[in-house]
Amino acid sequence: KFGALAGVPLRNFFGRYGQVVVTRAKKNAPRFKGNLRGSLTFKHVKGVGNIPLGIDVFSRSPYALYVHGFYDMRVRMSKPWTRSKPHYPPISALEEWSRAKGLNPYAVQHAIGTKGTPLVPFFKIAIRDSEPEKKVLMKATGLQIEATWKAGRMIPR
Repeated sequence: KFGALAGVPLRNFFGRYGQVVVTRAKKNAPRFKGNLRGSLTFKHVKGVGNIPLGIDVFSRSPYALYVHGFYDMRVRMSKPWTRSKPHYPPISALEEWSRAKGLNPYAVQHAIGTKGTPLVPFFKIAIRDSEPEKKVLMKATGLQIEATWKAGRMIPR
């Protein structure tokens, strides 16, 4: 019965909130060619029956994790960004970016090997900054569920 009452409004809420988070994350994500920003999306987490449990925000880009950092990491949410552990990525992964910036890819690899890379937690920033919109959307969803309940339009099962 609850699924008939709240299923559609909750799906609509999570869909709208997912769009807000992804839009903000795209604004915060670093850009080189737009590949990272274009890969940011979300999907609904399905629950039992018609009731959704939430959303998953993610990137289809293979290097997004190296730009964002892991979700369980403690990272700074503003500049100066937390840096990753020093590591040596393959030259092939650095060539296009470093050539476009007019840098030697071997020098870029050496710098990453000594200092790491800046981690920009664009999803975490987007979730934090979209809290006011989330509250407004949640209130509207609650009012919609309440109006349906008061009207007695629940579908019997």
